Amino acid sequence: MKEHLKRAFLLAFICALSAGTLGYFYQLTTPIIKEQQVKAEVSLRQEVLPQATEFKEVTVDGATVYLGLSNGSIVGGTAKVTTRGYGGDIELIVGLDSNKRITGIKILSHSETPGLGEKATKNGYLSQFVGKTDTDLNSVRFITGATISSRAISNGVKKGIEEISKAIERYQK
Repeated sequence: MKEHLKRAFLLAFICALSAGTLGYFYQLTTPIIKEQQVKAEVSLRQEVLPQATEFKEVTVDGATVYLGLSNGSIVGGTAKVTTRGYGGDIELIVGLDSNKRITGIKILSHSETPGLGEKATKNGYLSQFVGKTDTDLNSVRFITGATISSRAISNGVKKGIEEISKAIERYQK
């Protein structure tokens, strides 16, 4: 019985030490990971709205939009949007210039099925949105066999256009 108690205490000590070590490294690395995520999002904003030299965060109707500025003037905006696809949520960043034309789209994360569904998240498919306005989105072609994923991205882009347009209109006044 004494031997069993010794092993139980040893195992409990090892578990406590492991949990403490994991907790310590989690606390140590969390700020670094968050900083890297912020840098990645700033870089993606710059990719989808290249004419902007800086970004100003604004909130309009509960949505966070980043207005793109160049020499103090608004040149467009970006919005991070989450939409529901076939396999789960699709998170994307949409860029829109001040003429309300799409300047770029980048997918941040998705759970679409490998193969067909995933094709809707690739640059080849997303590039057809560039230069279009919200009224031109009807001409966007969907991928056969991945209609739900394609439609989800199109709906996400529409939502992004609406959010950015509201922000631009409100802050240009």
